[in-house]
Parts: sequence; structure tokens; C-alpha cells
Amino acid sequence: MTSCQICNAQPFKYKCPTCFIKYCSVPCFNVHKELPCEKPSVAPQPENLTVENVPMAYKFATADTVPVEKLQALAQSDEVKECLSNPHVRNILKSLVQSQTPGTSIAAAMKEPIFLELAHACLKIVEPERFQHELGKTF
Repeated sequence: MTSCQICNAQPFKYKCPTCFIKYCSVPCFNVHKELPCEKPSVAPQPENLTVENVPMAYKFATADTVPVEKLQALAQSDEVKECLSNPHVRNILKSLVQSQTPGTSIAAAMKEPIFLELAHACLKIVEPERFQHELGKTF
């Protein structure tokens, strides 16, 4: 089940009638309403979407938010694409998205060598300095 897009802690129960953001409670809805929201524009059909024409912007960026440029680099990475071509990796990712305990699930996934390959491929692009540091610790 998808979690609340405000607190990311609880499963969502409601959607904002204006922008359709998912939230779990009145307090989260009140937090959401502190910022203006608007009805989303009609999205193109999924078959027409490509990495190049998907508008990307963050409404609620944090210090941990991955820059759009790096997300686009991930989408273009042959190494990431190769990892994602493995159905086992895709099943692991699906289970992570659906997990009620993401921390525990990620810890378990990180024990899978095939998932570690994907994590390393992503880390090389998103945080190359950290990847080099982590790589140095393993040898």
C-alpha cells in the first residue's frame, strides 16, 4: 500500500480533492493545506512518456532530494538499465515499494548481490564521492 505523501509514515487513507496528494490524517492534511495546491494538468498517456519529455520538478524538496539532473542520468545509465532488466531485481523493488517496514526490507535487499549491483550503479551516479568512499572500505 502507498504511504502518506506528507509524513511518509502511515498508509494513506485520503486524497486531496484539489491536487490528489495522498495523506493519512487530518494533521497531515492541515500541513498540506499550509501550501497552495492546484489541480494537476492532464498527464500524457503512459505510452507517450519518455525520459526526455517528462516534466520534473519537486514540490517538497529536502536535503536528501536527488537533483533532477542526476535522476535523468540514472534513467540514461546503461549499467542501471542492465540491472533493471533482471526480473529478480524488479521483484525486489516491487516488494520494497509495497513494504510496510521499508527499513527492514531494504536491509534484507542489501544482502542480495544482484540488488547490491543496482545500488552501486545508482550510487555511482547519485553520490560518486560516497561510492568511492564505500568502495574503499570494502577492500
